[in-house]
Amino acid sequence: MVFFILVGAGVIILGFLVTFIITQKRDGYSKALTLAAMGNFLDARAIVRDKLEEDHHNPYGHYVMAKIYSMENDPMNEAKHLEIIKKNARYTKDIDPVSVSNRVADIYYQKDFYEESFFHYLDTIQHDRSNPTACMRLGFMALGQKEFKIADNFFARLPEEKMNYSIYHIARGVISGVTGLGKEREYFEKAFKLEKSPVCGFLYALSLSRENKHKEAIQIANQIVDSIDDEYVRYTIFQFLMTEAVLMQNFPDALKNARLCLEMAKLDGWQSEIIESNIHFSMICTYMGKYEDASEPLIEAEANRLDDPEVIALANLKFKLERGMGNIDTLSIEYDLKRELNLLSVTLFPNSRYFELSGMRSSKPFNIKGLVDEQGNKLAKKLDLIGEDKFEKFISMPGTQFKNQATRMILKFGYRVTKEMANSEGDGVNYLCSSKDNVNERAIFRVRKWKDAKVSDVFIRDLLQQMEENGAEKAFIIGNFDLTEAARKVLSQRDGAVELINGDRLEDILEKTM
Repeated sequence: MVFFILVGAGVIILGFLVTFIITQKRDGYSKALTLAAMGNFLDARAIVRDKLEEDHHNPYGHYVMAKIYSMENDPMNEAKHLEIIKKNARYTKDIDPVSVSNRVADIYYQKDFYEESFFHYLDTIQHDRSNPTACMRLGFMALGQKEFKIADNFFARLPEEKMNYSIYHIARGVISGVTGLGKEREYFEKAFKLEKSPVCGFLYALSLSRENKHKEAIQIANQIVDSIDDEYVRYTIFQFLMTEAVLMQNFPDALKNARLCLEMAKLDGWQSEIIESNIHFSMICTYMGKYEDASEPLIEAEANRLDDPEVIALANLKFKLERGMGNIDTLSIEYDLKRELNLLSVTLFPNSRYFELSGMRSSKPFNIKGLVDEQGNKLAKKLDLIGEDKFEKFISMPGTQFKNQATRMILKFGYRVTKEMANSEGDGVNYLCSSKDNVNERAIFRVRKWKDAKVSDVFIRDLLQQMEENGAEKAFIIGNFDLTEAARKVLSQRDGAVELINGDRLEDILEKTM
């Protein structure tokens, strides 16, 4: 009996000792946090370092150190200690893997270190597949890189009926519109109900037009036009109203909006838009029989686009109509003005514009495909195993190295370099090449160090002229770029003459040649 009493007393004493030691340790951390709250960060960190000397992997010690750096507004050192907790994989009830990964990811996100942020958010969803914070951030980062399928995979994990954020529905609408899923109007309508902003309204109006609900589309566009400060966005909305009026056969309104576009373009000095607006204004005037009003803008358009077959055809049509040499229907074999006017809507506002108008493009590309597959599965276990993005390496190559890489790419397309041509832009190289199979088949390659560039109709027209001068049947543009709508229209008139090596095709050729 005495034995059991002694043993019991010993256990109680031991328990008190353990509690005392833990309390002392926690008291030390509490003291450190109190000092940090008072602004004495140096002494606070010294106390925690002493504690960590006893146990280098103590999660609470690194957690407190991270807290101190957070109070000091030093997020990078905060992240460093949270990453140590992750590396050691020692967690407690209050220090769990989801909250730690999310905090590290958030720090890197705020610093624009998207690759690191993406990696840590992926860690979060390995523990909590539908974590709202991680899925939202992963979705938006993927969408910013135009990885629509990857983005949709993350967004789809969230309960759509509970998502009361307009930005979420905009993102889902953009993905649906660009990939052809056909649900964009539903998403944009929800976004507009949640937030009556110009972006939500414009996207909703555009999606209504795609469903042939033109009256509703015009109504929404007119609601938001006066609340827009950005002149270029206002110009774009007036373009939209012009195309909608054409589809509604309301040509007085179409002419009014075409005139507004022309005036805005001239006032702001947008050269490409001035030419484009001159053409649209002339088309509507000609259709309405206002030949005198069409004359001056059409002459301006001709002066800037001497070799544009569309402008030439429109001018010839106007000339014949003025002189009673036929009407719009009988002369449609030469230039189908009705058809061209009705096509303005899809020409100026293809589905790809949903993404452009949403403002969700990221200004900083990163190696997302080194981190995750299209199903959202993590590929690399460690961030340092991802390796340098080949695109980033490509655009950072110095002169000779870049030219050698360009030559390897050209060889892959079945051509050899004949001579280097002048390039006043200075962001790449121009080569005249001949086919490996037939030296008489010539092609021009323009290889560029672009990052999310916009290729205009001026660039395309210059390239087409260069092809003609050098007897080239084909041209290749290699780089990270999109075409403006005016550029797309020029290319559509020279079907197959120019190949665009961007997006997945650029990625593929870099994979094969680097």
